[in-house]
Amino acid sequence: MVNPLLLRFCLLLALALVPALLALPGSYPQEIRVKLGEVADRDIKADRDLMVRDQAATAVKRKAASQDTLPVFDLDDQATIRVRKQIHDVFVQGRALYQPSLPEHPDMPASVSISPPKETVKGFQREFNSVFGLEPRNKAFQTMVKLKFLNQAENALTFLITDALGRGIVTDDDLREVDGSRGIMVRHLFSKREQARPDMNSFMNLRQAERMVMAQALLYRDDFEPGQIKVMVTMARNMLKPDMSLNKEETEKRRLEAVRNVTPVFFQLKRGEMIVREGERIGLMAKIKLQGLARTNGELEGLFHTGGIFILSLIFISVLFVSSQSRLVQARLTEKDIMFLSVLLVVGLLVVALTSMAGRVMAGEWTGLTENTLMYAMPLAAGAMVTAIFLGPTTAILFAITTATITGLLLGSFTLSFYFLIGSMVGLAGVCHVHERGVIIRSGLLVGLVNAGVLIGLRLYNESFLTLETFFDLGAGFINGLLAGIIVTGLIPIFEMIFRYTTDIKLMELANLDRPILRELMVQAPGTYHHSVIVGAMVEAAAESIRANHLLAKVSAFYHDIGKLKKPLYFVENQGAGKNKHEKINPSMSSLILISHVRDGVELAKKYKLSPDIIEIIRQHHGTNLITYFYEKAKEGQNGDQVKIDGEGYRYPGPKPQTKEAGLVLLADSVEAASRTLTDPTPARIQGLVQKMINNNFSNGQLDECELTLKDLHLIASSFNKVLTGIFHRRIEYPEPAAKEAGPEQRTANGNKNNQQANGYSNKDKATGRPGREDLKRLGM
Repeated sequence: MVNPLLLRFCLLLALALVPALLALPGSYPQEIRVKLGEVADRDIKADRDLMVRDQAATAVKRKAASQDTLPVFDLDDQATIRVRKQIHDVFVQGRALYQPSLPEHPDMPASVSISPPKETVKGFQREFNSVFGLEPRNKAFQTMVKLKFLNQAENALTFLITDALGRGIVTDDDLREVDGSRGIMVRHLFSKREQARPDMNSFMNLRQAERMVMAQALLYRDDFEPGQIKVMVTMARNMLKPDMSLNKEETEKRRLEAVRNVTPVFFQLKRGEMIVREGERIGLMAKIKLQGLARTNGELEGLFHTGGIFILSLIFISVLFVSSQSRLVQARLTEKDIMFLSVLLVVGLLVVALTSMAGRVMAGEWTGLTENTLMYAMPLAAGAMVTAIFLGPTTAILFAITTATITGLLLGSFTLSFYFLIGSMVGLAGVCHVHERGVIIRSGLLVGLVNAGVLIGLRLYNESFLTLETFFDLGAGFINGLLAGIIVTGLIPIFEMIFRYTTDIKLMELANLDRPILRELMVQAPGTYHHSVIVGAMVEAAAESIRANHLLAKVSAFYHDIGKLKKPLYFVENQGAGKNKHEKINPSMSSLILISHVRDGVELAKKYKLSPDIIEIIRQHHGTNLITYFYEKAKEGQNGDQVKIDGEGYRYPGPKPQTKEAGLVLLADSVEAASRTLTDPTPARIQGLVQKMINNNFSNGQLDECELTLKDLHLIASSFNKVLTGIFHRRIEYPEPAAKEAGPEQRTANGNKNNQQANGYSNKDKATGRPGREDLKRLGM
């Protein structure tokens, strides 16, 4: 098994490597910020011998190499052979049908021919029209029948078509797309032979080929009638198809290859050579030399820059890791939490890199934006806000400091680092205790306003006046906050689903008592439902007093006993005045039924997709407590000869509560159940009961793992006393109205007689029998 420390170390190195790799493309500058025509403020000399690449001359040379590469045309060198064969096959078949054959019998004259069957003729006509692209009503077939498909007609038609095809036919689009004045490269598809042609004059388009066919047809005017020549021209034109096409892919490939093969143009720069003097304007050659020096220096500086970012990132992320395991964070981060933070950090840094690249592209006079304008709109505060919602404010602060610092290192700007840190701190402070999604949007708007204020302060600090660029930056800062709120709102459900986190927003949804599982609990086990609601009120008050998550504690209390739905009548709060079902079964079976409600509750919670935190509290809400009643009952029914009863069979499997909220549910559950046994629940008795139950759980070791202190237990007892005292408060007895004055023995607790109660109707109007004026005053009417 892999050591967890080794895994964390590898993850640490990988996270530190991410910003270093993102900084790598920007670490080797390809040019320095020198503009043509600027005046040099000092003498600049070459500090070393250097071969400087002339970018402009190299670009010109490459362009010339690309233009000199001939466009490639593919020639179908089998087109003429295929057309010739098609014509020959058709005419051979026609001659077989319509020319007279030698007589089979001596008595039959040679000039007599037998007409072919009609079906054969129709099939042959369809094939004829298909080969020559003719319509069914065209009279070309009848014309060839009259000519009986003579060899002279076949030869003439073949000549008209193949003469045009042999010269090459190209589409108009291909002719327009290339400049054929420099020549083309003709590549024969089948023979794989290539031939350079000096120009495109020897090739034709389709219209030129058709005109050529018409001109060549005049050569046969002495051999055929005008109508027959017209038919053959139509047949030949229909068979003409372009047999040459521009191969764009091959042409582009050869041009790129030619560009790659171009040797860059260099010129020598000697050490001490003056590049530009003070007061002179920077020309094109001086700019090229300065860029060459900067590029050479940048290679070494870029390596140092990348290494520095890696080391600093490693230090900052290590601080985050170490701090997460210290007392700075309320709860130590788990492997899941570390993976969650790693994903947030990597995604945030990728967004930083992409936004920086986009800012460099968009910056310029045509947009009116600076390189930092788009950076000001980047919602980096979203990462800290999401962290605060899932892992609390302390972890979010550490994450915000780390992210803002590494971002400043990547961008090389302390100002941007400060700007992002302030926005992140404002954002995470606004969402620490969010119970509804609208709070996130309002926090995002607050971040936007604070960003705008920070940008104004930075402008004044740098002694810059308000310009159009300033208003663009202020708008970007406000958009930053708005985008952060929107992004966080969208990311919360995604991270809840992926990492199985429970937010206060999710808890508010689960706190709705109209959810199906709680409605079923109210109908099937009303006593358990009432018990759960009271426990929820108790743990909510206690959690607020000890600064625990009161919402998680209350919602968990609502669901902690849903396992009793499987066998509700086996639990005393649901039995009412009915018989106790445990009277007919032995104590061991009763204990198994009681213990099983924890397992059943976990199963139901998973079925209804409750959050993992609630499921764990359901599993832990009895700890490893002993079911004392049935254990003692089993011991009482034991005979002396039997083996001693093992108490482990009467004990809940646990585990013990691991969090403050789970400990609160365990204490409130036991206290509320015990309070139902009080016959006269006075405040003193309630206080004694609460103290007794808390002491029992403390002495049994049930609270050893949930981080509840003695001070917390004191505050919890005080909160439980207030809630239970309010539930079991003393009520005034309201006696029935009597026909005559009651005796002294019927006085009520407040000392008044029954017919003299403030609530009674003793002062009635004798005429109407309705309450008198004094009664109406007492009723508030």
